[in-house]
Amino acid sequence: MLDLCLDASWSLQLTSDHRTARLAATELQTFLVQLGAPPLPVTSAPHGPRILLDHGPSGDAFVRITDDNGLRLRGDGPRGLLYAVYDLLEALGCRWLTPELDGTHVPSHSTVCLPGLAVADRPAFAHRSLIIGHDLFLAQAEAWIIWAARNRLNTLFIHTTIHEPAFGACRLATWRACRRQLLPLIQDRALRLEIGGHHLRDLLPRRFFRKAPELFRYDGTRRTPDYNFCVSSPQALAYVQQSAEAFARAYPEAEIYHLWPDDLRDGGWCHCPACARLTPSDQALIATNAVAEAVRTHQPQAMVSYLAYHDTEAPPTSASPHPAVQLLTAPRLRSYAAAIDAPVNQIVTAHLTGNRPLFAHQAVFEYYLDGLLFKASPPPLTRIIAADLQAYRVNGVSSVHALLTGDRPFAWTPLNAYLFARLAWAPDSDPVALRETYAIARTTSPALATHLVEAYDALEAAWQPVLARDPASDHAMRLNLIPSLDPVNAPPMDVLDMLTEPQRTAEQRLEAMLASASQVQQGQQAWASLAPLPDTALAAEAAEWQLAAELLQFFRLRQQLYVLVARKAAPATLHTTLQEAQASLDALRTWAHQHVPPAARPGHLLLRTIFQLHLDHIADLHLLKPWHRLGLRARRASDLALMLSRIIRP
Repeated sequence: MLDLCLDASWSLQLTSDHRTARLAATELQTFLVQLGAPPLPVTSAPHGPRILLDHGPSGDAFVRITDDNGLRLRGDGPRGLLYAVYDLLEALGCRWLTPELDGTHVPSHSTVCLPGLAVADRPAFAHRSLIIGHDLFLAQAEAWIIWAARNRLNTLFIHTTIHEPAFGACRLATWRACRRQLLPLIQDRALRLEIGGHHLRDLLPRRFFRKAPELFRYDGTRRTPDYNFCVSSPQALAYVQQSAEAFARAYPEAEIYHLWPDDLRDGGWCHCPACARLTPSDQALIATNAVAEAVRTHQPQAMVSYLAYHDTEAPPTSASPHPAVQLLTAPRLRSYAAAIDAPVNQIVTAHLTGNRPLFAHQAVFEYYLDGLLFKASPPPLTRIIAADLQAYRVNGVSSVHALLTGDRPFAWTPLNAYLFARLAWAPDSDPVALRETYAIARTTSPALATHLVEAYDALEAAWQPVLARDPASDHAMRLNLIPSLDPVNAPPMDVLDMLTEPQRTAEQRLEAMLASASQVQQGQQAWASLAPLPDTALAAEAAEWQLAAELLQFFRLRQQLYVLVARKAAPATLHTTLQEAQASLDALRTWAHQHVPPAARPGHLLLRTIFQLHLDHIADLHLLKPWHRLGLRARRASDLALMLSRIIRP
């Protein structure tokens, strides 16, 4: 039997000239040297033992087997071959935990011996996607693209906008400016590309309203150009189709186009006599069908997504999807304290199940890396991600996406990124074991890894009472990043802002938050046990963990304020708790000045100012005298105007 330990007699036999196959050979050659093997030449005609690299026409599945001449890696397609290479390197100890330089772990061996065990593997989901959802992350896209491919994600989705402030999406102009640089990296890895966002309104320019108001929606009183358009207007649909075809021509690199309706909880649809009989889902699907028909005239194989989101989550009742339309479910209002198929989330899964017979292709847009939804600090969701992906697979979903967005670049990429990538390939993998693998690679010591796992376990438990919510009885208003005329009186709120909860629910949540404080303390003790590591080894990761701990403390104190107000507590008690909450918010700002780059700080602090408005709201209603209330409004209006001016490009 052939000795599988590599020496200078070995070579890499490459049978293909495909650019992804060439990259597979280069990656294998590079990492084998880092592992401790001699440089192996790449050749089409080896003399001696070899690692054979070949592939079929398409697909992500692969096999690894030994034969009389060495080892054979074969992918169903070029991308499958690339994944076979990464699987082999993983078997030898390589890990690509995060896109940061310190996120790659390559052990050193005196001799590199290839594994003799045969492997055949294929992904559970056909498409596994990372969504780049902010210019901050688009600036880091090279590292994210390389990381995504190494972790067997096969799709990149550039989530775009042309509106300001550009929160939760990349500026379309930014993508145009950098795509020439990024497309070769994407093509080298044979990654699929999707592009778009809430662009439906952009396909019918608002300036047309003056001459043709009948193209726009009727709000029950009058025609208005505020949101979406009248889907019963043939002229409106014709113009939308013309613009959609132009969009596809401008961005021919995409396989799927996302041209969604406005980002509203409800109220953005037409109520004219012809549209009044149509549900929001029907109106959205009629518009999406028109877009799909137009896009297909330019790109016959392209697809267009229909977004089931907020008031379009329920299945359409009178419209049927065009063959080029795929379902994209975005369950942002779910509870992340439980899996998607848990009873508390049954309204979400009911919509997913109801839509299933209507659409041949189904995708899910998840928020595991959403720094906006989770207030700049996505919580670890080890077991939730695994359970979600298992449920999505059972429900016939073929594509899973994770939105990467936020108000700042991460000092250290959240653990959820690694978990999502690994579980999107194999949802039945043990998520706790994956987290342990991550921790061992980060600490290079099983003993120290135990403490890192303990820290994440404690943080995950501490987040539970904050994340717990019932989507069927949604008490939170939609976050509006452009504040109202009186943001002190009506502060913006999102799904983790519980100002309007019923008193009993608020008190139960506070009790759970107070009980979870001990979890944070246990996590901090676990971090202290990591002291044997050099100070710089986990510094950025520790800073992210500490931010989460401080954020949870602020949530507890803010919740205590809500409860005290409901109980009609004495002003002195309110004042003391308000001071404690203010000190906690000030600590969050201090963290920002230490860890958020100056260029990103205005956007980050703008969202921290929303927290300030929550505290101001309590003070305004219960503690301040009339003249102080006027002064507070003037200061906040000035603060908000200044921060918005710094984040909106001229």
